[in-house]
This record gives sequence, structure tokens and C-alpha cells, in this order.
Amino acid sequence: MRVRAIMTPAKDLTVLQPTDSARSAIQLIEDNGFLSLPVVENKIFIGFLSKQFIYDTFFKSGNNDIQAFLEKPVSEFIFNKVDAVTPDLLVEEAADIFFKNKRRFIPVIGEQNEFLGIVTQNSLFGILTKIYGLHDPKISILTDDFKGVLTKIAETISKNDGNITNIALLDTEVMGIQEISIRLEGNDIDKIVKKLEEKGFKVREFVK
Repeated sequence: MRVRAIMTPAKDLTVLQPTDSARSAIQLIEDNGFLSLPVVENKIFIGFLSKQFIYDTFFKSGNNDIQAFLEKPVSEFIFNKVDAVTPDLLVEEAADIFFKNKRRFIPVIGEQNEFLGIVTQNSLFGILTKIYGLHDPKISILTDDFKGVLTKIAETISKNDGNITNIALLDTEVMGIQEISIRLEGNDIDKIVKKLEEKGFKVREFVK
């Protein structure tokens, strides 16, 4: 899946202009409960601005007149150390960016550097949860022959009216033993677990 499928398009976003005052930016952020906002000029992403960054800049400046300080334009407070991505980026690559960097959102740009929208942590984690079926029951099976047992496991689940939503293979690093983690759905998961055990599979964990 690509970033374009989960991004919030620019037309649905509240954005700041570099010429907006810091005061109006703070008001906009507070009124809407935002943590930060993108700054865009002529459809080009410039950076982002947070209320915290404005106040941090004020306290470091030594300025005593906060009212006058807040009349400064947004352009003086933009944080632009943010790498944008293209809409064709894989969602797992976007997840890696969030994992390695403290980002509230990732800007998405087109071929002409035009601002297309953003990817948020919530949208990313929401789709990953859906893809990997994290709300579905989970069965963990230990085996030393992944290729040999996977087909048999799938057949057993299917014959008992179950449907696999996700499979992950984990190396236990103990005597070549592999753990097969299976997310599945069905009307009688307990029956499926029982049938798997009857087939000789070592069910290590069963979480409904």
C-alpha cells in the first residue's frame, strides 16, 4: 500500500501562510486543538509551526514584550527540518520514518514539489492495525518446519470455517524453533484451536 491511500489531502487541511502573525497562528492552533500546522506558500510546503516552538523562541530571545513578539510573521518561526515524501512511498517506509524521527506528521509532495497533503501517525497506525488484523484472535504455533506445516495449518483453519487475516514468522532463536503467529476470524475459534492441537500442532498461545 502506498502513502497516497492514507494521506490527508491538502484541501482538507488547515494551513498557515508565512505572512500570518504568530498570534493568529497560536489562536488557530488552540481553537482547533492542533499540535502543529503545516506552513504553505503558493502550494509549496515550507515547514511546520507549533505553539511550543513560538514560545521557546520567545523565552530564548530575551524579549520582554510578548504582545509585540507575537506580531512577528510565521516565517520567523518555521521549523523546516522535515523531509517530505512522495505519494508513492510504501506505508511501511513511512512507518520507519516515524519510528526513527520525532514527527507529528510527514508532508507529502508531488513531482513539482507542490504540497499534496500529510500522513499522520494516527492514519498510519490505523491502516496497519486494519491490514494486520490486530483486533482479531491470535494463535501462536511452534514448529521447526515452517514450509512443511504452513499449508496444513491453513487447510485445518479453512476446513473449520476460519479465515486467516495475517501470518507472521518469528525466530525464537532456540534450537531452530520458529513461532508462527496467526491472526484469524471465524465463528468458533476454540474449535479451530482444538482441531489444530488434534493435528499435532503445538499451540503456544491463544488470544481471543
